[in-house]
Amino acid sequence: MDPVAAAALIASAAALAASAAALRRARLLDERLRGIEEAVSAAGVEARELRGGVERLTHRLAVLEKALARALESYEAEDALEKLRRRRRRRYIAFYVVTEDGEPPPPEEVEKAVMRAVERLAGELAVAKARLQLVYYQPERGAGIIRANHETKYLVLAAMGLVRRVAGKHAILVPVRTTGTIRTAKRVLGLPQRELKKTK
Repeated sequence: MDPVAAAALIASAAALAASAAALRRARLLDERLRGIEEAVSAAGVEARELRGGVERLTHRLAVLEKALARALESYEAEDALEKLRRRRRRRYIAFYVVTEDGEPPPPEEVEKAVMRAVERLAGELAVAKARLQLVYYQPERGAGIIRANHETKYLVLAAMGLVRRVAGKHAILVPVRTTGTIRTAKRVLGLPQRELKKTK
């Protein structure tokens, strides 16, 4: 074979081999690009699904938060109502007044003596909280009933034990019993039935 023709043939074969190698590289690159595109597409689908899941979870959390807020408001309202009920509960202290001369003092002086004793013992705020009021008094027997807030009943009882003078005279207050109703307190003092019927 002519050397020139042989050289041309070798050059053509080399060019063909180079073209085949380039084609293979292009195919591999194309396959890799398709793989990347598929991965990106799958990631996009997953991202959309994840975003949808997050949105659903956020919505459920918002609903739960509203429900918890309503429940908390309801609980706080019930708690406040219960505290209000407790604040309104009253106690009636049945007592007797014993004086040195046997003459019971007037009712307003008895009430003032108890209030002053509570104030000396615990201060003006305690007097306001106790909501003291002499609701019944029978001077001829020296029997009375004083009303107080249920939270301060022991404070009032202690203060009554400190009273030594009423209306300028030596006197003591003797608590008999603490009750939840004025009717029971009157019964404790041994009042007649007609007196009990006057109490609602």
